[in-house]
Amino acid sequence: MDVMTQEVHLALSGRITFEQDINVAQAAQVIGMLQAPSGLESSTLSHELPALPPAVALTTEEEAEEPPALEGARRPRLAESPRQALELSGAKTHAEKMTAFAAYLLQEEGHQTFTQSDIRRMFQRSRERIPSHFSRDFDQAVRAGWIHEGEVKGEHFISDAAKDVMENGFTELRSKRRGKRGGSDPVSRGGRKKPRTAPPPEAFAGLDIPSTIDGVLPYHRVKLKRDKLLWVLMLAKGLGIEGLQGAEAAWLTDKLGDAIPTRDMNGNFTGLRRAGYANRSMGDNSMRITEQGEEYLRSLRA
Repeated sequence: MDVMTQEVHLALSGRITFEQDINVAQAAQVIGMLQAPSGLESSTLSHELPALPPAVALTTEEEAEEPPALEGARRPRLAESPRQALELSGAKTHAEKMTAFAAYLLQEEGHQTFTQSDIRRMFQRSRERIPSHFSRDFDQAVRAGWIHEGEVKGEHFISDAAKDVMENGFTELRSKRRGKRGGSDPVSRGGRKKPRTAPPPEAFAGLDIPSTIDGVLPYHRVKLKRDKLLWVLMLAKGLGIEGLQGAEAAWLTDKLGDAIPTRDMNGNFTGLRRAGYANRSMGDNSMRITEQGEEYLRSLRA
């Protein structure tokens, strides 16, 4: 057998690594290439080097570094200011802006709860005009289910559905609200909505509500809303109910045909209290008519 064709096991390590079973001639060529002066490998040896078997592999110890792994998920958009919170959320109405500010307070300032004063401060910081009917607009956000009342009076917190409005916007929340509003009212055969019938408050359950009071103008002939509130306070007293809460008075005025909304109740009561016609109970804070208020009602003329 020709010595040059005998197989040998060649193993090299250093600047390059090589390990393969090859014949003597190929091994000599490889060793010669490695020992040749720099720059001569390609000019004098590379053309003489016989082709190595397919399995031969020359690899450097310093392999190319793998590219850094890409982040698995993009960070959510975070607002740097209350103004940016409005822009990211796409808030349009006052109720939506209040909700966006609530989300900002939670995500950026770590507020788990907030007050209406905190939301007012956000309007000022974002250079937005504070709504004229702030409480009414805030109540809309509450009724929409975007803001909830906290356990402590005056404190609120944002709902789970609305806390991501800076990332997701209001589109889905608006559609849910429209769907709920559109599907909540039963419709009669003629296409008209059936009137809602609110259940009476517990204080009036089982009572027959009269529409007149002896010696006093009928309710529908009383002109001022303030005096209408005083009228129902007097009616309640005649039924054995010493005082009314705002929601109870609103239900009773609606029952009598000319409702005073709950949101307007405090303003009308304040005028009665200043005149000495009504006051509040120290027990349950309910509204009560005074003797002076009864005299005033009996003095009214159409």
